[in-house]
Amino acid sequence: MKQIITETIYSKHFNGDNYDVKYSDLPKDIQDNDIIEINREADYYSESNSWTAYTELSISRPREETDEEYNKRIEKENKTNVELKQKRYERYLTLKKEFEPSENIQF
Repeated sequence: MKQIITETIYSKHFNGDNYDVKYSDLPKDIQDNDIIEINREADYYSESNSWTAYTELSISRPREETDEEYNKRIEKENKTNVELKQKRYERYLTLKKEFEPSENIQF
């Protein structure tokens, strides 16, 4: 089953305290289902780290993954499943050997 991928289509960084994001800052090809995120960060000063205030505007667009992306994801999942199964089997053999009753040990 194909998944919905959220892709960042636009990002802009504004310096300064409390920058007002204007309609003109948005791209012209914005769609109804686009997700608009505005992140504001205040000034921060310390002995070891500091930054000036900024506002960051990012727009994300959800979309269905392409056939190529889907096939690549499924291939990767299958490969991972095979590797995990192999590791479980190796662990099983190690535990089996460890807990197998030895001929010299009497209970």
